[in-house]
Amino acid sequence: MFKSKLMRRGLIVIVLPLLLEVVFLSVLAYLLIQAETEASQRIESKNIVCQATKLVAKLVDAQFIAIAYNAYPTPLLDVRFDEDGRSIRDLLLSLKSLCNGSEKRSKLASEVEASTEENLDRFGKMFTTEFDVNTEFKPFISSEERTDKTYKRFTGAVNKIDELLSLEQKTQAAVQAREKYYRNWLRQTIIWGLLANVLISMFLAVYFARRITNRLKIVLENTDRLVSRQELLPPLGGRDELAQLDDVFHATAKDLAYVDRHRKHLVALVKDDLSAPLREVQYALHNLAQGVLGDVTPKAEARLELAIADTDRVMRLIDDLLSIKTMEGAKFDLDVEKTSTSELIETALRSVRDMADQRGVDLQLKDAKIELIADKDRLVQVIINLLSNGIKFSKRNDMITIETSLEDEDWVRFAVIDQGRGIPEESLSIIFEPFKQVEESDQVARGGTGLGLPISKTIVEQHGGTIGVTSRIGEGSTFWFLIPIGNGKD
Repeated sequence: MFKSKLMRRGLIVIVLPLLLEVVFLSVLAYLLIQAETEASQRIESKNIVCQATKLVAKLVDAQFIAIAYNAYPTPLLDVRFDEDGRSIRDLLLSLKSLCNGSEKRSKLASEVEASTEENLDRFGKMFTTEFDVNTEFKPFISSEERTDKTYKRFTGAVNKIDELLSLEQKTQAAVQAREKYYRNWLRQTIIWGLLANVLISMFLAVYFARRITNRLKIVLENTDRLVSRQELLPPLGGRDELAQLDDVFHATAKDLAYVDRHRKHLVALVKDDLSAPLREVQYALHNLAQGVLGDVTPKAEARLELAIADTDRVMRLIDDLLSIKTMEGAKFDLDVEKTSTSELIETALRSVRDMADQRGVDLQLKDAKIELIADKDRLVQVIINLLSNGIKFSKRNDMITIETSLEDEDWVRFAVIDQGRGIPEESLSIIFEPFKQVEESDQVARGGTGLGLPISKTIVEQHGGTIGVTSRIGEGSTFWFLIPIGNGKD
């Protein structure tokens, strides 16, 4: 099973912060739950205090009503006492319900309930025949002992409520302390958690930059160097996928260097051992055809013309092959100098004028007369290649127009416009590749090698420009190229 080292490192970058976030959120959730629990207990305690306070108020009110009834017995006070009794019992039920969660609270609530019922029972007797309304209290409370006993009977419920309130006061203090403790930890956890997040993010960023990003930059740099046939940076080292890819680049660079050496050897072989002898043969055949070496018979003259045509075609192929092999995959030096569009076009037209006259093609010039700095001979070669192609694919009496114009003040545009057969859309993307023809028969019928446009493309790009074509079937084609007015590519 394939195990990617880059994937494992990527998982570290993803999983480590994720685990930290899970731990961080878990701690926050725990502290928040604890703080909310303490807050709920504090609210519950306040509710108990509130109910107990209301109960005390109602008890005091019931006592005053009973005493008032003893002094001034009226039915209204009797009704009022019954209403207070119902309110007191409702408050007792609510208080007991709130105290159910704690055994100590529940016990005190029961004691409060018993004492309150006892007091209500005593107060209630004041409104019945069991209690003589004309009874004087003074004989019953003439002594201190009797006074204390009577006070305790009437205030027993209040004392129990005081005990409950004292308990709740202690409970609220404890709850508030714990709530403050958890909230303090919550704040510290948030602060330290954010700080840890920042530190881990910075650590992972440095780790990722060192282990992946910087290495990836080296691989990308080696990719550019490999394309431009420059010496590659030292190997990355390591056993991850980037190191393996970099090893492939270095191996490819070695193979390309080996191929380049053999290519140069082949080019030298063609130039020295094939081109030179063939040029001598070509020179001899032309001299023979011109009668320099004596007269030839008509039959020999016909065969001589075939031999000359074949020799010329082979020599053009060799010359173009040597040119493109010299240019491709390398940055050749440009012999730049000050020139003008007029000079370039006039030089190119002199070279193709005879060819155009033989095929009955008219040449038209629309020159903007722009001065520029460029390699004059190379650009003349480009213009000749484009004009030659236009002439070869034009019919008699067709017109070819060469135009120049200024683009964006810093660029010169050359365009060769013909009225030939046009180029199919599917062929537009391949005509600048070596040995590519629109039709396979063109190489024989038109005498082309398929190297003129690739050579032109290389020269234009070396000037820092671009080359292209637009075409319509049956209407003709427009080959154009743009180059900067300055001294070519930086």
